[in-house]
Amino acid sequence: MTRRSLWAAVLAGLLGFGLVALGGCSFFSRSVTWTKSGATEEQSQNDLAQCTEVAKTQTDRDEGIDRDIAAADTASSAVDTSPLQDMQAFKHEQRFKSILEDCMAQLGYRKVD
Repeated sequence: MTRRSLWAAVLAGLLGFGLVALGGCSFFSRSVTWTKSGATEEQSQNDLAQCTEVAKTQTDRDEGIDRDIAAADTASSAVDTSPLQDMQAFKHEQRFKSILEDCMAQLGYRKVD
């Protein structure tokens, strides 16, 4: 491995770690409340659980596909893919959040930050 490619791998790793760290902080440190006129607390919790399951199912499928692609790519290469895996994890977290928000909005809820 040349000095330049080693530096590029280190830099990519730091960038990937930074994105995951920032993404995790912004997603998990903020409390999101959902509101819907006329909805009971029980209904809201059930709807949130349903949307969480929808988001989990879709992102789990996507993660499986990405794992299969990465396995095929790494089988023929000796390149460190951990930075790519970190970026994929960040992408999946963001996709989960997006699917959850879309689902809740479709059920008539709005976010209250």
